[in-house]
Amino acid sequence: MWEKPTAWPSAQNLPGGNGYYFIDGQGVCYNTYPVKHADAETFVCRFDFAKDKARCYRMGEPFKGADPTSFEVLNYYFAKDKHHIYNIGGADKKVDYDTFEVLDTGFQLNEHGQPKKTTSYAKDKNGLWMMEYYSQQPVAIKGIDTAAFSRINGSYAKDSRYVLWRGKKLKKADPGTFTAFNTNYGKDAAAVFFQEQALANADYATFETVDTNVTIAKDKDRFYHFGEEITAAEFAECLKDVLTGG
Repeated sequence: MWEKPTAWPSAQNLPGGNGYYFIDGQGVCYNTYPVKHADAETFVCRFDFAKDKARCYRMGEPFKGADPTSFEVLNYYFAKDKHHIYNIGGADKKVDYDTFEVLDTGFQLNEHGQPKKTTSYAKDKNGLWMMEYYSQQPVAIKGIDTAAFSRINGSYAKDSRYVLWRGKKLKKADPGTFTAFNTNYGKDAAAVFFQEQALANADYATFETVDTNVTIAKDKDRFYHFGEEITAAEFAECLKDVLTGG
């Protein structure tokens, strides 16, 4: 849904994160940067996209030739008009317009209720596409059954043959039995994984993660940080940092 920019008295003390604002004395701004030629009366925005009666924008810059009347936002990464699919880098010439479909919102709400970009997927007649936080163009993920594709969480996804972590295929992981502990750790019926790699030495029966930290885990024999073995003291320090905000 399109929204009017937030009115703000000056460029000082703007809320964290990117956004469009009506800044007193400067007109429409993307963060602190004026949006040139923007029509304040008709200007509306959604995520990093925006439009007014004459132009369409991404991150404060106009899309060349985009049609404001038909311009609509598809998710955090993509928009379209009657001519093209657009991403934050410009008109998207890689994807097929007629069959293009986003498969998620491209964001999750953070602890403050604000949208935060996540790994995002879309599909067309040619296959699966992925966008990441810093992506300017979609990346093709080869060999995926888009009809069977589904999201597991913000990082993991699967189809009938593969489990994916941020677009990377997990070797030998079984999509039929795979479950995710969090955005970094998961397991199938036979093995435990950190991101796209199996943890060869992990004790399957006792492996567990920590709700407050997606980087650490443990089993009856070992402690892990980003998939690497650490000492019990290092594990305790990681927990301490989370609890104290360090």
